[in-house]
Amino acid sequence: MELRVHRFPVGGGPHAVEVRNPAGSVTVQAVEGVPEYVVEVEALDSAAEELIDRVDLFVVGSRLRVHVPERRLLRTPAFAIRVTAPAGAAVRVAVASADTELRGDFGRVELTGASGDAVVESCTDLQLRTASGDARIGAVSGRATVGSASADLRVESVGGGLQVKTASGDIEVGTVVGDVSVSTASGDVGIDRATGGSVGVKTVSGDVEVGVVPGLRVWLDLSSVSGRMESQLDGDDPVAGDGPAQLTIALRSVSGDQRIRRAVS
Repeated sequence: MELRVHRFPVGGGPHAVEVRNPAGSVTVQAVEGVPEYVVEVEALDSAAEELIDRVDLFVVGSRLRVHVPERRLLRTPAFAIRVTAPAGAAVRVAVASADTELRGDFGRVELTGASGDAVVESCTDLQLRTASGDARIGAVSGRATVGSASADLRVESVGGGLQVKTASGDIEVGTVVGDVSVSTASGDVGIDRATGGSVGVKTVSGDVEVGVVPGLRVWLDLSSVSGRMESQLDGDDPVAGDGPAQLTIALRSVSGDQRIRRAVS
């Protein structure tokens, strides 16, 4: 299949990359001090080969745009789009069934997809909207907002709060700083290390487990119709001292189990 390579000066910043590719894959690599955008456009099927001349490549100042034609005679062309961009660039990717992978350190990231999976190594802020595509997120230094139908989500760390609304996908979170709000129907929710603020989870049948770092004054507000509730917090942590709660955990479920435990320090 045909492969074309394009190069553009990155400009003085702020740098930004926008990619629209319905099917295939999107890979963006962030490289410190790179002098140019490198865009590889590879046709993955015959429909893409026929449309490769119509891929829209456009640079304004320091902003790169790559738009792929969506359809030809009821056939969706599949392209592999690979972009090398400066570290810290903002990224916006819109796909349907294409998988997305962002390697390196980015600024604000916005991802929109249907069934394609997404991987993001590191960014300052994240906004993710997906139907059934699973997502693995590394470090988000700021806030992360996620909306999905049945996608599974794994986030290693969040530094500025997390909001998730989903139907049946499982949610796994490593360390979170700031407030957490999760709403799901049947997906399980696991938070390894809650460090303060508030954790609010609403679920119907999904199980919920929250790990609390040592040294916090914790207020628990747990409610379930038929699910089991368990707390491994043995009273107030003497290290936390007196004063108002430093972490509030409010869990609501119908049949899902709820478990609060001490996180490993």
